Amino acid sequence: MLDLAHSISEKRARDVMTTPVVTIGPDETARAAAEAMLRLRVSGLPVVDAEGRPLGVVSEGDFRFADAATRQRQREAWVKILSGGQDMAGEYLDTLDREAETVRQIMARPALSVDEDAPVSEVGDLMGAHRVKRILVLRAGAVVGVVTRADLLRFFAPEEPAPSRPVTPEVFDAARQEARFRLKQLKRAEAAPPAAPKIPEGGATAAELKAMVNQFEQSKSRVKDDAQRQAKEKRDELVKELLASRFSDQELAHLMTLAREAARRGETGVAALTFPTALCTDGGRAINLPDPQWPATLQGKAADFFLRWDKDLRPLGFALSARIATFPDGFPGDAELSLVWGR
Repeated sequence: MLDLAHSISEKRARDVMTTPVVTIGPDETARAAAEAMLRLRVSGLPVVDAEGRPLGVVSEGDFRFADAATRQRQREAWVKILSGGQDMAGEYLDTLDREAETVRQIMARPALSVDEDAPVSEVGDLMGAHRVKRILVLRAGAVVGVVTRADLLRFFAPEEPAPSRPVTPEVFDAARQEARFRLKQLKRAEAAPPAAPKIPEGGATAAELKAMVNQFEQSKSRVKDDAQRQAKEKRDELVKELLASRFSDQELAHLMTLAREAARRGETGVAALTFPTALCTDGGRAINLPDPQWPATLQGKAADFFLRWDKDLRPLGFALSARIATFPDGFPGDAELSLVWGR
């Protein structure tokens, strides 16, 4: 019983609807609606606009006749055809033409509908409250299916044989109440607090272990943040120092010694100065492009070295190259100026 109730609680209108569903437009003739219902052996059709949005429902009870005798005679013809007879009385359809020209004139409105994600229990409550035989099912506002009393009865009471006659409101309400009772039992069973699990000696719950992992991650994050903060502070101090310093004669002499050693190893250049891109007015963007005007962005010691190269080393045939040496987190980090002598 609880398994069935659980199924009811999870199912949606799309799970029980009949689809695809035949619809009819509001400007179709009543005769066309009657012919469609007779051919499909259904007692009603959804009426929709050009976008498939519901406007109403036309059913057997919406067709009217001139007098009681004619109504009874046509009713018998209707029942005969729906129960399997093949004769379609022309007089019956002619009477429809005289009584109403379009579906719009005879349809019931508004059409009761639900979204395809509506719970089955909600569909049953709506059908019971309004005493209707069918509910339209919508997707993005358009009709995609229909749920009838018989559809829900098969769902609420699957152990009962399929009814051979139309489902009466009384039969439907009884099945719906039984399903509601089962749902209440299910909710009471699910609401009962589960027995507390016994933790083995020295063991722990998954929640406790998860908390330990979270503490570790938070600690690691704090260590990383502290390291980044300290590195930034150190870098800021270096930038201040480089802004105020110059490329000395001793450094130039040391650079020439490095150049000789590199040449003996067959190398054609040597790194002369590495500095944070914060020393550049544009954060190293011109060097990274590269832009021929990159020397104009240099400041402090980097600018002073460029002037020393231009004055003392360029006349000796040395070239100067610049590049971004590091890219922390994808952004320019350190720039490098190199003395180049070629081959």
